[in-house]
Amino acid sequence: MKQTLGERVKERRQLLGLTVQELAKRAQVSASYIYAIEAGERGSHIDKLTRIAHALDTNIIELWPIS
Repeated sequence: MKQTLGERVKERRQLLGLTVQELAKRAQVSASYIYAIEAGERGSHIDKLTRIAHALDTNIIELWPIS
């Protein structure tokens, strides 16, 4: 089954043992922004997604859903 961007972000965050707040601080975005992405309520601008990927020690390609 194909994972969404939010599912991939959440899975990676949990794998690293990070809370939403810790990821938000590392990525320099709000915790509510991370919650919204993980819930699939909003997409991410490329600059913010780049910061989130960097904070998760990965790259955008690893987070992007595969069709």
